[in-house]
Amino acid sequence: MAKPLHLGFLYAPQSGHQTHDESFDPLNPIHLTSLARDLEGAGFAFLLVDDSVGHAAPARSEAFTTASFLATRTRHIGLIAAANTSYVEPYNVTRLAASLDHVTHGRAGWLVATGVADPAGANYGQAAFAPDLHYQRAEEILDIARQLWDSWEDDAFVRDKQSGVFVDGAKIHPIDHIGASFTVKGPLNVARPPQGQVIVAHRVVDRRSAEFAGRHADIAILGAATAGDIAALRANVIAAASGARREEQPVRLFAEIVPVIGPDHAAGAPGATSASFLSGTATKIVDEIEALTNAVTLDGLLVAPRVLRSGLDAFSRDVVPELVRRQRLLSANGSITLRERLNLSRPRNIFEHKAPQHASTAG
Repeated sequence: MAKPLHLGFLYAPQSGHQTHDESFDPLNPIHLTSLARDLEGAGFAFLLVDDSVGHAAPARSEAFTTASFLATRTRHIGLIAAANTSYVEPYNVTRLAASLDHVTHGRAGWLVATGVADPAGANYGQAAFAPDLHYQRAEEILDIARQLWDSWEDDAFVRDKQSGVFVDGAKIHPIDHIGASFTVKGPLNVARPPQGQVIVAHRVVDRRSAEFAGRHADIAILGAATAGDIAALRANVIAAASGARREEQPVRLFAEIVPVIGPDHAAGAPGATSASFLSGTATKIVDEIEALTNAVTLDGLLVAPRVLRSGLDAFSRDVVPELVRRQRLLSANGSITLRERLNLSRPRNIFEHKAPQHASTAG
């Protein structure tokens, strides 16, 4: 029997196979708050705020800004924001992600996108370049980010009024990164995130993205239409993770699904093939979810209804209770951080056992 699942929710209005009805305005903060709180109440583990810098059509706010706003209006749900590594500076995006983790008390994640899936060079004064170069840049940025997140050790802040010592300078580390695209001295000017390392997610649609996710991601989102194709992507991710010797930090595997419940299912499947299309009654959709998870071992599903908000309302009202009845939905179990909820350990700081760089500093 398949194991219980986590649920994530894809928020990507007016892009791909998702649109919104007249009752939902992506730029209305009241509507956004209601969406996030309803997801939290329905037991979703995280809300993934997607973004695009290459297309003008989607009318929605920037992902990290949106997630930071929702951080103050939610308590338990994880908030994953998208940022495209082909068009960001590593220090800035690392700082944004760390800050989001602090304001959510450890519920933050970063969906690492690249210009392969969302080309936007014309908006940033860049010429088009090969897919491998996009991924080389992404790998370098992630390497910088992980070092910067660790550049403050957890106990660097002393805050000793009697001695006047505010921070222990020996526990603050420059990273002195010199790479193919970037030179970054560090340290970050944000303390180590509550999760140690912010959760990293990546969409997997082919072998190249599977290899990247297997080496670097905490969450791999498998985007394919059939169980066989999802299984093939999963195998590629697992092989890459094994090659990177990630036994202590496993990757969580989510399949993206597009549920269409009730009479709307007669409209047929969308043109996009980067998700599994499930249609019919709530019972039939849960049957199909069980068939998928019996065929492919998964940790969760990324739910991407075609229409906001009605698609979410129907899924929460009809499908979630049936998943609970069949014991297919994982609960929060008192977890505080997104890592805890996904049963991922908090990584050790890479600088902990290095020799001190400089003496203690009095503040």
